[in-house]
Amino acid sequence: MSRKPVGRAAGAAAGLRPGLPDLASSTAARFFVLKATLIAGFCIGLALSRALWIGPRSFPHVPVFLAPAEIEGHAAVALYCALFALAAAALIAPWPRSFIAAFLGVMLVFCLGDQTRLQPWVFQYSLLMAVIALVPWDGQAGQQRAINLARLIVAFTYIFSGLQKINSNFMFTDFPWLVEPVTALFPPIEKLVPTLGTLAPFAQIAFGVGLLTRRWRRISLLTAVAMHIFILLMFGPLGHNWNDVVWPWTAAMAVFDIVLFSDTTDFTWPDVLALWRDPLHMATLAAFAVLPVLSFFNLWDSNLSAALYSGNLTEAQIYISDLGMASVPAALRSRLVHTSPNTNVLNIQRWAIEDLNVLPYPETRAYKAIGRSLCHDVRAPGQLVLIVHEQRLFGSRDEAGFQCPELEGQTALDGGPPRLTPPRSGSGSS
Repeated sequence: MSRKPVGRAAGAAAGLRPGLPDLASSTAARFFVLKATLIAGFCIGLALSRALWIGPRSFPHVPVFLAPAEIEGHAAVALYCALFALAAAALIAPWPRSFIAAFLGVMLVFCLGDQTRLQPWVFQYSLLMAVIALVPWDGQAGQQRAINLARLIVAFTYIFSGLQKINSNFMFTDFPWLVEPVTALFPPIEKLVPTLGTLAPFAQIAFGVGLLTRRWRRISLLTAVAMHIFILLMFGPLGHNWNDVVWPWTAAMAVFDIVLFSDTTDFTWPDVLALWRDPLHMATLAAFAVLPVLSFFNLWDSNLSAALYSGNLTEAQIYISDLGMASVPAALRSRLVHTSPNTNVLNIQRWAIEDLNVLPYPETRAYKAIGRSLCHDVRAPGQLVLIVHEQRLFGSRDEAGFQCPELEGQTALDGGPPRLTPPRSGSGSS
């Protein structure tokens, strides 16, 4: 009688060898497709946002620490290329833990140098890769643990994304903008948009919870995949043709849904939410189900809390006088829009999208760093004002204005100087 292989041999027999998954084992096949989709989505996102990582760029770096050693030139290119090499190695190596660890180490170095790089998709992909690397490689049992942790991450991403959207900005501004390609073709539908915008957050919460239940899993899966197809149509070339770096993430999420939730009987919600298993399970639950609650009170970052395109984000714009405009670099001057006498507006969101193909990091400290970098080019400190509006579910704050002396001294002037006080900025998505 043949004996069952153990250790590394057992791992290979159970389908851990990425190049040769055991397709007879649903767990092994599911694990392989999960990893392959994750790595492919991450690499496509990196390729679509190349300027974010290696330039050229005019958008300022927003470091985590005040005086970082910026990664530029050949060093940035080398690290950027290393990410793709490490990702490929992680895909084909039978034991990819060291390659994933190196990949995440490079990502950490990049994100410490610029918080803008910590996009929602970067955060989610990185945590999913960490889960794959950190679970014990003990055959299908380890694969199943990784799959259950991935289920936790995906389900709570939906739940908090829905919770973040329970606000008037999303329901009556962002959602109508999102569906404009449809309402332009079928104007009668426009009268339904306010109702649909109001229901959309609760539908997303419902299918996020439903994915964890046996009874509602199938309809929740169909709804989730349909939502991603709809978002791709609205953001893609047939719709707004906007922010294409999130297209592969949206497609990857649809694949994650199918891979993780297509079987209605092989797991129950306690398998996903069990707290007593190990520190990795508890850390994942904290990152995706506990800490995002703090974002509702402006105590945790939105990009780490499934708030993308939720209407529930901190936003900012920069206003520069005519004198100040004359002193900024020509590349930046072309981005300023003259809105009224002696007032020129810099839309930070559009600047980031056009320069880096990503949205700016939506936190006051990041906007202050951007404003501070521009103050170095403005000859007279009173010629620039940064206006920040912090929007949260429960912790929204009044608009605050910051001039260059205050940006460098971290002191706010509510309302800003009279001659540059702008109208209140909206939450528009374009």
